[in-house]
Amino acid sequence: MLSPRYFIMAAVGPGLPAKVAVSSHPPTDAGCLAAAGYREIWLIQPPLPLWIAEKVGAQLGTGKLPTTPKAFQKQAVFYLEPYISRRLIRLVVEPISEGMAAETVPSGLERLFQGRIVLGTEIPAVVRENGYDLPWDPEVWMQGLVAQGKVRRKAAVTRESWGSVLCRRCGSREGIREEYCYLCGSTDCLTCYNCQSMGLAKSCIPLYSADDHEEKADERPVVPILDFELTLPQRRAAEHLEAFYLTEASRFLVWAVCGSGKTEVSFGIVAKVLSGGGRVLFAIPRRDIVIELLPRFEKAFPGVSVAALYGGSGGRWAEGSQLTLATTHQCLRFYHRFDLVVLDEADAFPYQGSHMLHYAVERAVKPGGKLVIMTATPSRNLIEQAEAGTLPSVSIPARHHGRPLVVPAHRPMALQPLAEGHQWRIPEPLETLIRESAGNGRKLLIFLPTLPLVEVVGRQLVLWGAKHGICGDWTHSRRENRTDVKHRLLDGKLHFVVTSTVFERGITIPDVDVIVLYADYDAVFDSRTLIQIAGRAGRHGDPAAVYFVSKTVTRAMKDCCDTIRRMNGEAVRLGYILPEVERRDSF
Repeated sequence: MLSPRYFIMAAVGPGLPAKVAVSSHPPTDAGCLAAAGYREIWLIQPPLPLWIAEKVGAQLGTGKLPTTPKAFQKQAVFYLEPYISRRLIRLVVEPISEGMAAETVPSGLERLFQGRIVLGTEIPAVVRENGYDLPWDPEVWMQGLVAQGKVRRKAAVTRESWGSVLCRRCGSREGIREEYCYLCGSTDCLTCYNCQSMGLAKSCIPLYSADDHEEKADERPVVPILDFELTLPQRRAAEHLEAFYLTEASRFLVWAVCGSGKTEVSFGIVAKVLSGGGRVLFAIPRRDIVIELLPRFEKAFPGVSVAALYGGSGGRWAEGSQLTLATTHQCLRFYHRFDLVVLDEADAFPYQGSHMLHYAVERAVKPGGKLVIMTATPSRNLIEQAEAGTLPSVSIPARHHGRPLVVPAHRPMALQPLAEGHQWRIPEPLETLIRESAGNGRKLLIFLPTLPLVEVVGRQLVLWGAKHGICGDWTHSRRENRTDVKHRLLDGKLHFVVTSTVFERGITIPDVDVIVLYADYDAVFDSRTLIQIAGRAGRHGDPAAVYFVSKTVTRAMKDCCDTIRRMNGEAVRLGYILPEVERRDSF
């Protein structure tokens, strides 16, 4: 049962300063107050929604408190008038005795909240999952922990003094609505819809958090086990990461080209933290990558407790685990818990561009902990910080095979404007590119910027290919055939696949070329997306081609090619690859 109403109270005792508190169940506070020498409670009624009780309680606690109950009531009326009628406000004075105390809080219960942030609505599940018999109202236990100072409680959503709203769980100030609430009965309850997939946060629902006071695990040497040797660029990056761990810096950037194997580069610093008994979080935006990485981490770190958290995983706390793999959404559950957080694929959706997920990942790091950001396409802000020397960084500019990244070539082509449902005419130069790729025994990924384009162009190209003995298919994020299409392409049963940006990452196909149609559609094909798409080609060291097909050349297309050239140049300078003559038709 959730207690949606909270009391403002003041406790007084001989020779003691008056103490203002917010309580869902004042009898629970009585034992602690009596032990501290307090003898009387002044209780403001009626009980209030948490966010109001919290605000008014804070205002009452900042000034000098009156020494009589009537004076305290008068002050409370002054602060409460904006929210409720003064006629409703009354005062109850109760003597305190230890006998008033409600049921005892179970020993060790506070451990469940250390390093975590938990909605009041999640408390019953947390209590049950950890083997405690659920009381009739778990809020009574939580009030006991609050009274003892073992956990903090705040309204999950609040209105700040200057009027703006804030969700304290996800940090959002947008997407918060005032609406009727079935819990507290208010018609203007603040509700956050940004983090609703993790449970609805409201101004009448408490949010509990506690610092992590758990002792570190016993120190013991942890050595990662790899079934391959790191390349020279990987070893250099791993050494920089381990050196960073011994510095005062709190953040580090690993800028790794697509297909360079950045995940294993972090294993050295992960092992250092685990050896010292610390906890590590490996955060990834996408659920499928968490599932894919779990067996790799279990194999690399035998004897270390590893947990994976993602939507549908069945767990939410990773209780007792030293090493946690989690989607960035799951980071919303953590509060200053990890000695090291490694954020992989920082450029991927949904993390990229999400203030909420940035906020969650940063909050998961302990004070004094370390954050490692790993990405193939860092933001302009990260690049500027790295170039200015304010953000320690290292690059991995070459893949394991030691061949340069493929620099895209431009194919000027006046592609017809397309309205959904139109017949799409296949330009003859495009037919030539597809024939050449199939004739050379290579596969082809053809990217388009919108789902309607994928469907119309995909159908046309599949029909055309069937007439010429070239087998193709099309897919996008709303089709259920994505996995099947990927496997058929891998098995050589398809010559080409027409796709949206759903295949821009997380797919490695040998002997594949890439074509981007309408590459100048920069609302979708920004430079970072184009770099990821170009990164699908040449991952196994095979000679490959990437073509940007468009009528015009955009800044994003030029920036993509400049970045790829920059990485190739750095790889040459460091001796990782040999210089290669660039094609004439590159940008």
